[in-house]
Amino acid sequence: MKKNLAIVSGGDSGEYDISVKSGKTVEKHLDKEKYDVYPIRMKGVDWHFEGKNGEKIFIDKNDFSLTIGGGKIRFDAVFIAIHGTPGEDGKLQGYFDILNIPYTSSDHATSALTFNKYFCKNFVAPLDVLTAKAIHLAKNEKRDTVSILKELALPVFVKPNNGGSSVGMSKVNKASELQGAIEKAFNEDIL
Repeated sequence: MKKNLAIVSGGDSGEYDISVKSGKTVEKHLDKEKYDVYPIRMKGVDWHFEGKNGEKIFIDKNDFSLTIGGGKIRFDAVFIAIHGTPGEDGKLQGYFDILNIPYTSSDHATSALTFNKYFCKNFVAPLDVLTAKAIHLAKNEKRDTVSILKELALPVFVKPNNGGSSVGMSKVNKASELQGAIEKAFNEDIL
């Protein structure tokens, strides 16, 4: 008997388009003899499956199911193909844990920890894991680039604390580039 598999893609970050492409790649390579595949697109509160005629069929978020042709489709598992939030930061994993639906990826706690670079760095530091020297900046604090460069040597990499891939990341080779790189990172940070 075939298993019902949802492939969730999209998400709420600057990685939306690449996530959709990833979801399509996963769908293309799954064994259709073993799985009935349902690509689910997510953006904000819009979670839907696209029907045969292009109509949106919305997910029932109470139990993560679809109703198609009067029949309720429940999923045996979910393939998480979302880059960034809510697929890499533990939010979906926690939701699926509550619903007792298996999924691909690490659990919600591990995902949440590793998605936040500052927390992860502080978590692994006592374990003698080598990490690059870093400064954590908050959006509401004054950012003095001169003092930052006194602590860090050029070149530096500036990256959003909460974000996946390299979206919002910059390599800074000159002091004059630092402020722009910080602003770029904050524009992509999800928090």
